[in-house]
Amino acid sequence: MMKFPSRILLAVVVFLSPASGQVSVDTTRAVQYSDSLFLRVVLPEADTVQAPYPRHRIAASTTPGARAFLNGVEAKVYPTGAFVGMMNLDVGENRLNLTAVSQVGDSISRDFILIRPEGIRTSSKEELTIESILMEPSEDRWLGSGDVLEVRFKGSPGYEASFSISNVESGIPMTELAAKEAAGIEGVYVGRYQVREDDEAREVPVEFKLRKSFWSSERAESKGKVSILPRELPRVAELTGRRPFLNVGLGDDRLGGAKLGYLQPGVRMTVTGKVGRQYRVRLSEVMTAWLPQDFAKLLPPETPAPKSLVGSIMATGGGGEDLVVVALSQKLPFTTELQVNPAAIIVDVFGATSNTNWITHHLAAEGIESVFWDQRAEDHYRLTIRLKHQSHWGFDAGYENGTALRIRIRRPPRIAAKDSVLRGMKIAVDAGHGGDNQGALGATGAREMDITLAIAKHLEELLRAKGATVVMTRSDDSGSGMVERAEKVLASYARILVSIHCNSIGVSTDPERTKGTSTYYRYVGFKPLANILYDKMLELGFDQFGVVGSFNFALNAPTQMPNVLVETAFLSHPEDEMKLLDDALRRQIAVKIVEGLEQFTLTYALPTPG
Repeated sequence: MMKFPSRILLAVVVFLSPASGQVSVDTTRAVQYSDSLFLRVVLPEADTVQAPYPRHRIAASTTPGARAFLNGVEAKVYPTGAFVGMMNLDVGENRLNLTAVSQVGDSISRDFILIRPEGIRTSSKEELTIESILMEPSEDRWLGSGDVLEVRFKGSPGYEASFSISNVESGIPMTELAAKEAAGIEGVYVGRYQVREDDEAREVPVEFKLRKSFWSSERAESKGKVSILPRELPRVAELTGRRPFLNVGLGDDRLGGAKLGYLQPGVRMTVTGKVGRQYRVRLSEVMTAWLPQDFAKLLPPETPAPKSLVGSIMATGGGGEDLVVVALSQKLPFTTELQVNPAAIIVDVFGATSNTNWITHHLAAEGIESVFWDQRAEDHYRLTIRLKHQSHWGFDAGYENGTALRIRIRRPPRIAAKDSVLRGMKIAVDAGHGGDNQGALGATGAREMDITLAIAKHLEELLRAKGATVVMTRSDDSGSGMVERAEKVLASYARILVSIHCNSIGVSTDPERTKGTSTYYRYVGFKPLANILYDKMLELGFDQFGVVGSFNFALNAPTQMPNVLVETAFLSHPEDEMKLLDDALRRQIAVKIVEGLEQFTLTYALPTPG
């Protein structure tokens, strides 16, 4: 039987701040302790939580040397006092008890309730019903001629279902999916309607009907409303706001939907539909994208569709960069990509048709091998800029002083000094998170924002000692948004960007099974930097988690410089967390990043003159 302390106090957990080396006090979670025994719980986040998955991660800490129990089962306590575990959850209420026991027998307990909701089940056949869950459309939609509206609802299985669109069509039959096509659920009905040229509707719900017999039926309306506008679509929109972007599709996750690219205010696009708060825009005959509504201003219906002939092209250079200028009469949407082996920049301009009868290549364009175009479709013009050097050091594409599209390409920097290859190099360092965004939490309560800042400060010191100029996105506990960070880095004209983070798993993953280091890039042209820094991080003894490409992170989005995100290790794994709490190891992480930057520069920059 466990002995409980006679003295109960409010817990004040004291730890060493990774950013400053000073002692700070954390009172974010009140716990009870006697003498030196304490119990600090990171997960679950509250005494009662909704837990949607079959398993839930537990993360907590106690006095090093104490014993810890999860519902009576002893857990491993790491040298930091951290202990973690997984709890299997039944549907409904699940009770969790966490107990810490000191070496002298005193103990502390905390109780939690984790509520796992019941999953989606087949509706009763006896009681006729249409449920709102799984119903589509769930968001408002704009449709034009030829578009297909797909609808769905879940209800009592085995009956006759139909849907209607007010003033357009009534009694459109629906089909019940086989259970194997609907995750084992019966009673999921689907239907389709293709918009005709003479259809018209404005913000009407889809009306569903489930019929049991002539005398018995059930009706419901969709949450999302439908507007059928064949006479008003397509429509022209002009881009507005800061760093407007296009999404590839309607998918979403914690990083947002996969982005097709960033554009500029003033670019015009053809809107052909809408779902929720995203416009569907036409790029070419065979390609569409999605534009967030906040970045668009609809122009009057009579505004002509954006299009342009592409005129002459000029390649020139100076001041450490090359410049390609493309003559257009309008600011059209475009996308860019990097190619390797050989190194090239691809620019796809939509709504453009070639009238390019000459390409002027000045000798001043020292880093450009060739420039050529290809008409991929009637309204899809592709420009290929092949580079002389083997590596990508960044480029910027946009409209300047009118409608001419300008692609500014950075040449490789020249190593300024043989004794220090980074001398004179401007490097941007981003300490992940900050301010109200503390990032991931370790089982001890260690905050990602503190650890990343500590590493970033070590990195800043080491880089300055090498003669580099360092641009820090933050130098204290304050935080700023990702757009502001990106703008600060771009305004600095840094040659390389390194963003430092700590990784973490989700609440349903076993924390003791996932650990290690990783690096992330978005564009294949910047993969060499990610590869080199990954190899350097592995020299510290971290497990391998991998090099991750096509990463949809805001600071991997700039094309203007090679950039990489370094996920140093997993705060959610107690052993990795223990390493990250060691300031000597944090400094070694910074040392390895510097060594990686030196190797990248030696490999891909131009040699010192003479």
